[in-house]
Amino acid sequence: MSFKREMRGASLIIGSIIGAGILGIPYAAKELGLIPSLLVMLIIGVVLYFTSIILLKFSAKYQGSPIASLAKNTLGRPGGYLMMAGAMIYIYGALLAYMSAGGNTISSLSPISEVPAALIFWLVCSYIIFKGLEASIKTEFILVMGIIGLFILVTLTSLPHSEVNNALYTNFNGIQTFVGVSLFAFVGHAMVPDVYLDLNDYDEAKRSVKIAFVLIYFLYAILTIAFILVFGREIPQIAPKAFKQLYGNIGKIIGNLLPLITITTSFIGFGLAQKDNYDDYVGLNRELAWGITTIPPLFLYLYGIREFVGVLQIAGNVGAVIMTLIVPIAMYAVWKYNI
Repeated sequence: MSFKREMRGASLIIGSIIGAGILGIPYAAKELGLIPSLLVMLIIGVVLYFTSIILLKFSAKYQGSPIASLAKNTLGRPGGYLMMAGAMIYIYGALLAYMSAGGNTISSLSPISEVPAALIFWLVCSYIIFKGLEASIKTEFILVMGIIGLFILVTLTSLPHSEVNNALYTNFNGIQTFVGVSLFAFVGHAMVPDVYLDLNDYDEAKRSVKIAFVLIYFLYAILTIAFILVFGREIPQIAPKAFKQLYGNIGKIIGNLLPLITITTSFIGFGLAQKDNYDDYVGLNRELAWGITTIPPLFLYLYGIREFVGVLQIAGNVGAVIMTLIVPIAMYAVWKYNI
């Protein structure tokens, strides 16, 4: 029973961030090369795991308050504002990128054109965000289990097409893009208070966070290995779409269905976290917090900002650094050394 609870908590983190990794990391890794990509990804994953545990400690202390409130309670109002700014850059970037990718994938699977498809995606996910945490937990647990099963199946069936030479090149000119996308792809920090609220036990929540980061790394690593060995430098921006080259129409369905599942869980997770920030930290009512969370990405998308990997890189290099490194480390220093 405890493991099932811990997996449910882990699914909140996995579901909120796995979309960026499955879609963006193989594309970013194709420039850097396989071996350095795996090493950089491991370092980033370990560092961000420890900073997520810092936030979990404060979540337990302050009864699962959203991350901006945790920062304000520890660092004062300037710390809260800084955390909120980082979360806004990161989460709005995520929602925009996922809406763009969602429209692209639904359009590829149906006769609906890309912009109306993106609007349908936005409506469904925004409704689940409005319904709140319990609806999100149930939806994401089911979808994450589907992601893992489909992911393993696709990876195993693609490896026979691999070429070892694709793994032997290195180009460090691609490291900045890869670091930005990797930072983005490991940031489940906004969901840490929700994990604690769901489990209401620090030790179980800590194990949930550990399970999430271990599974995320191995999922990303296996996917990156498979894509680089099979496709080399021909990986598209939404990486799973490359499966059409191997399997024709079936590959087209898998290559769009897998991103659609991951994008959906990620949009819901980040939207829920930002709505809670507005509700708890700013004191907005539920409806207004929901509107300020979900409507700006819609306007930005309709304005024409739709490049998936470019948005991830900016959000990772700016928003993720603030909310997963600068602010949590400052919180730890204040708590540890009574600064």
